[in-house]
Amino acid sequence: MIKILLVDDMRNFLDLEVSFLRRAESKIITAKDGAEALKLAKIEKPDVILLDLEMPKMNGIECCRILKSDPALKKIPVIMVTSTEKKAESIKAGCDDFVRKPINESAFLEEIKKFVSMKIRKEDRYDISIEVKYTYKEKTVSAFSKDMSYSGLSIITKDQIPLNTILNLNLLLPNNGKDESHKCRAKVMRTFKEETDDHVVSGLGLELVEAASKTLTAIKTFIDNKG
Repeated sequence: MIKILLVDDMRNFLDLEVSFLRRAESKIITAKDGAEALKLAKIEKPDVILLDLEMPKMNGIECCRILKSDPALKKIPVIMVTSTEKKAESIKAGCDDFVRKPINESAFLEEIKKFVSMKIRKEDRYDISIEVKYTYKEKTVSAFSKDMSYSGLSIITKDQIPLNTILNLNLLLPNNGKDESHKCRAKVMRTFKEETDDHVVSGLGLELVEAASKTLTAIKTFIDNKG
């Protein structure tokens, strides 16, 4: 799975970029300035970095220059994202491409796909929270969904579970004021870690691989009613 590092000091713009990647099979890492980006790049070794140019502490050009001078990081593609006319200066610093703000989802994804092969899910996911119990290494854990689609969901958990692991799930879908239990199996397709203003949210992206037709119908009905 590819890793994408998003760097911007504006929380609302980071949230917008994360939303553009909602259907991408990727691990999303975020940083609020150049100094934090350098630290995370060394730890995570992302496959591509989208770097805002205008930031406090360390701007994008300085950050890019340091990244490209580090033998362990210089091969990571850096896409500079900015509203200013500093393309020549950005390229001189070593960036691999340049995107102008404001950006739209299609252009944003196409720019990333110039440098990495990224799988995009066909279905949107909806911000729906339900209780989800999963079993891993003979231990049952209670969690909550972050979002759902007809064929998968993201759950909030601190557990570090390897990709492609199959989990036994028990989805508690509200029905007429009561939680209705639906058992199924799902594969771990991605991990995520997102920072908000006051805390960090981490979890797993899951794809359903085994579910009764009754369960699939219940999921679809529940999502449609929520929408």
